[in-house]
Amino acid sequence: MKFLAFALLYLSSSIFAGDNDRFYTNSFLDIPLGARAAGMGNAYGAIADDGTAFYWNPAGIVLGHKREISMTFADHYGGFGQYSFIGYTHQLKGNYAFSVSWIRYSIGSIKEFKELADNFNDRVNPDYDFSKYYNGRFDYADNALFFSFAKLNKFRLNLGWLYNEFPIQIPIGVNFKVITGGTNGIKGDPTPINPNNVIQTDAKKFGIGVDVGTMIMFGMNDFLETPYLGDFALGLNIQDATTTAVRWNALSSTTRAQDVAPINVKFAISYIQPLDELQSNVLLTYERNSRYEANYHYGVEYDYKKTVALRLGYDDGLITYGTGVSMYNFHLDYALLNHDLGNVHRISVSYKF
Repeated sequence: MKFLAFALLYLSSSIFAGDNDRFYTNSFLDIPLGARAAGMGNAYGAIADDGTAFYWNPAGIVLGHKREISMTFADHYGGFGQYSFIGYTHQLKGNYAFSVSWIRYSIGSIKEFKELADNFNDRVNPDYDFSKYYNGRFDYADNALFFSFAKLNKFRLNLGWLYNEFPIQIPIGVNFKVITGGTNGIKGDPTPINPNNVIQTDAKKFGIGVDVGTMIMFGMNDFLETPYLGDFALGLNIQDATTTAVRWNALSSTTRAQDVAPINVKFAISYIQPLDELQSNVLLTYERNSRYEANYHYGVEYDYKKTVALRLGYDDGLITYGTGVSMYNFHLDYALLNHDLGNVHRISVSYKF
């Protein structure tokens, strides 16, 4: 029963979003990408420098300095939904980079019922038999294909006679994304009571969107001329910068829908402090977005020799945990998110070459 409720909630937010529900358009893209980011409370927009950077801040894809193949899988809420990602990032000469990435979210084996004909008071009876209206099962899936480009700008900044010049980096990036998805296997009701209230065919959607992002990065040791300080960064990511319209096919004899995802401005801060005597680093991160009010994210990561990492985060009221191992250009990350619907486990794997 919990699975059915989750499936109906997800489908209704995806297919039937009204004017006041535009926040939930393409809601599968609100699911955070990557186990490292998830372990730090999804505060990642100012430190994204791996194969998931296109999602958090497209400017970050140029910071990896190597080619990278990345994959993520998450089994949501006891198997109710499956989230997967695969991507490739390629560094070019002249401080340029591009990446191609695919995100998919799917829910399988959802029960379909014909239009209910009995009296409403009968249907609310806990012992009511819905099986006579059973009409098979169908699947639902959302897909997003990202094409990302970025350039790294380097220069020296002079703030006046009180300060020496210090190096600063400002990467800039852009995503072009194609959104598709819908149901598969809906049979429809051949004898509906009210045809306008019944979906008779599979629902399919299509949309195109744009994201833009940038960062400002510099060493506090250079800025304050204090050798033991680390690196500071600001991140700005504008998702759905032109708003993203998603068009659905005709769901019944008279119904066709279009949703428009509003602009989402994400602001992030990060600071990494080296602990040279311990051969370690401590990373502190913060992020907030404009789409959901009072949506705060905090994270901390401790890494030893850039080989083993422990992570802790605060994700808008939820505590997240994570760990990671890096060896021979392979990176394996794991994150755990406690949720009322069930624990969410995320695993990410990447290889740099």
